[in-house]
Amino acid sequence: MSRILRLPSLTVTTRHSPAAYLWQHSHALPDAGVPVGINVLAGGVPLRYDPWSYYAVGIVTSPNMIVAGQLGRGKSALVKTYLSRQIHAGRQAYVLDPKGEYRPLAVEAGMPVVTLAPGGSTRLNPLDPPPGAAGGEQLTAARARVVAALAGAGLRRPLNGEEHLAINAAVCDAREPVTLGQVTEALLHPSDRLAVAVSTTPKALASAIRPMALELHRLLTGDLAGMLDGTSTVQLDPNGRGVVVDLSQVVNRDALTSVMVGAGAWLSAAIDLDTDQRRLLLVDEAWALLAQPATTAWLQQVSKLARARGVQLITVIHRFSDLAAQTDVGTATRAQAEGLLADAETRVLYGQAPGERRLAAELLGLSGPEADLVCRLGPYRALWRIGERTALVDHILAESDGPLVDTDARMRP
Repeated sequence: MSRILRLPSLTVTTRHSPAAYLWQHSHALPDAGVPVGINVLAGGVPLRYDPWSYYAVGIVTSPNMIVAGQLGRGKSALVKTYLSRQIHAGRQAYVLDPKGEYRPLAVEAGMPVVTLAPGGSTRLNPLDPPPGAAGGEQLTAARARVVAALAGAGLRRPLNGEEHLAINAAVCDAREPVTLGQVTEALLHPSDRLAVAVSTTPKALASAIRPMALELHRLLTGDLAGMLDGTSTVQLDPNGRGVVVDLSQVVNRDALTSVMVGAGAWLSAAIDLDTDQRRLLLVDEAWALLAQPATTAWLQQVSKLARARGVQLITVIHRFSDLAAQTDVGTATRAQAEGLLADAETRVLYGQAPGERRLAAELLGLSGPEADLVCRLGPYRALWRIGERTALVDHILAESDGPLVDTDARMRP
């Protein structure tokens, strides 16, 4: 006959119970912001999230967010509903949409959609200055970073010092409105003044930077033609709800990276305003930018600008290896990718393949049980790391969210 060990019951307060039930303990998060879902680790209480409110009480030191998850796990549904709820709370949303999935959000929120297509009539100038900008070294440096990112992505290598100096000098010497075509022409045919700025002769400079200049020329007459090769035909309403930039017509994978950089540069400049208005900048399918050192460096600069301006940059990737795919540990480019992660103190982690476990633990500092959990999560459940705090969140969809999150509509007759 088996015997049952009976122990006396013990009554404790909720203050002391976490000492006995460690996995049931969760730091309280502010009840501020838009509703997201149910925090399973906190006994099923609703989770509301607002990066600026969390910043105000010291939970995070940066508003930026990274969302990672395999296909079909619910990351797109989260991002779309989160943007919608923030827009209806009075915030502005700017979306870089490589797949053309955010048009329903634009319709629902009353936002314009800018569609870029090869050979089209709609153009965005990635070298446009921010509204009210008076020029100066910061604007020159920002423009030079865009040109360098485009050239480096096309060449599939980092630019050397002479190439960087030449780009900076060409941008500095250009007349407003500065365009990629104007800068490229100056690099293809260096003037005496440009050569002097780089401490060489026009002939020597033209020879040294010719591969880079030819790559920019190829981009302007090929991948970027009709989209980023002239002055802008679009102007944003600073008081509007935002904009969706639809890049789904860019079907060439190599071209997509360059177009994302150009369109993203235009967006980040357009929202570089000194204002109290809360804004969100979404870069979906960020793997395209993280695949090249030059574009990774550019995206990190956007991240730092967003943080300085109080804009929440939301970067969406599929897996953690996207952040470390192109380089080994210890290299400068790997450090840039990890810097992008460090600038995002909100990390939303949907289900990952078992092969991503090591990187999840390494890059995010997850504990063993947390890394195991991320590889076992079902759809619409995510591990949230908000600063030093953790929440396991079931994303809740409202009935009205249906049109926003239906990514299978094109698969049905």
